Amino acid sequence: MARLPDAWIAHLQEGVTLRVGSCTPEGQPELHFAHGAWALPDGRLEVLVRSLQGAELLAAIRATGRVAVCAGRPSNYHVLHVKGIDAEVLPASAEQAPKLAHCLEAWLRQIEMFGADRRQVMAVLGELTPAQLSCVRFTPLAAWDQTPGPGAGQAIDLMP
Repeated sequence: MARLPDAWIAHLQEGVTLRVGSCTPEGQPELHFAHGAWALPDGRLEVLVRSLQGAELLAAIRATGRVAVCAGRPSNYHVLHVKGIDAEVLPASAEQAPKLAHCLEAWLRQIEMFGADRRQVMAVLGELTPAQLSCVRFTPLAAWDQTPGPGAGQAIDLMP
């Protein structure tokens, strides 16, 4: 099963802003923010999306299995873009709560560097619990380094 190189797996844990996209069978694009992402030992990725607010995106993923994730670190604009075609949507689980908390804390530290107030951000976000989230799980099919600069768009070699 294909997997991201270790450096890109680590990138997901370093406080990234996550955007998840797909399209309906008719080609209508759907996009939503996510609140945590990590790699499983077998190489598949998991991304958590709010179930209610991301309902159209999740429906498109269920219908097509297609997903694209962009994970950008605010402090240095280092951006990973990864796509999959075997995505499934599952309920988030209580076992994922510590991973979610780690991702959220790392992201808050990143945006605090730019003057964001943690309390205000959390007031806008509201509570994030597994009961409110869905898990998008997929195998990386292809990935790119989208960090701005001369190497933007360079393909990332996936590991076997």
